[in-house]
Amino acid sequence: MDFVKQAWSPYTQKKAFDLGLGGHSNYSKFIIVGRSRVGSNLLRGLLNSHPQIITFGEVFRDRSSLDWDHMGYFQSSRMLRRLQKDAVQFVEARVFGRYPRSVSAVGFKLFYYHAQEGQAAAIWTYLKGRRDVRIIHLKRRNILQTHLSRKRAAMTNSWVNTSERRNGLSSVELDPAECIEDFTRTRAWEEQFDRFFENHPKLEILYEDLAQSYQEELKRVQDFLEVEQRPVHPSTFKQADQSLSKAIANYRELKERFIGTPWEPFFVE
Repeated sequence: MDFVKQAWSPYTQKKAFDLGLGGHSNYSKFIIVGRSRVGSNLLRGLLNSHPQIITFGEVFRDRSSLDWDHMGYFQSSRMLRRLQKDAVQFVEARVFGRYPRSVSAVGFKLFYYHAQEGQAAAIWTYLKGRRDVRIIHLKRRNILQTHLSRKRAAMTNSWVNTSERRNGLSSVELDPAECIEDFTRTRAWEEQFDRFFENHPKLEILYEDLAQSYQEELKRVQDFLEVEQRPVHPSTFKQADQSLSKAIANYRELKERFIGTPWEPFFVE
């Protein structure tokens, strides 16, 4: 039985649990591994709509701030200093600590390029050694769409759409050399981190499948995390719904450029 009043905020409850006042730590621990613009916000929102799952944001995105990105949790200077001083201890105590017994799974987002410098880099060694941590590896079949989405988000500074209204966006011209660099780097990251976590329980999710049928995909995820099967609901939505030929100003040029390459299948309407 938990001895913390349910009326308290999640953050206050968590502090009480950390002091030993109820709660438990026998839940599924997981991370969402991937890169930007492959549907991590969609997946995180779906997971958080499940009453037994807590999924935090990009905790290691920025060394100067703490991105819980979860209702009821906030950054304090003391909390940030703890993260900056000892990332492993922070994750063990603050992320994978004690929670209400109604919580059956807790995780956070960790992109390939997060925590690659300084003391924070120790988190990767820690996670590799924690073979009880489950890995949800989020990928996208068509990484031309990933590249386009990131370009647009950077241009408009609009990274998340929390309404069902889709924006009308002007077409974007893409540089072929930048495309090749991004395609190659992304596929290399995917292979690298599949190997890195090869001894962990791992589930691969493809953005295209998630976007087309999120209820079916989340059934797989809920089984993987060993939580009760519940219907889930998105909290973020596509920012635009255009064909590639309309979204990319130099689409025909790019399509011809990539004929006969491993990237040719990306140019299919």
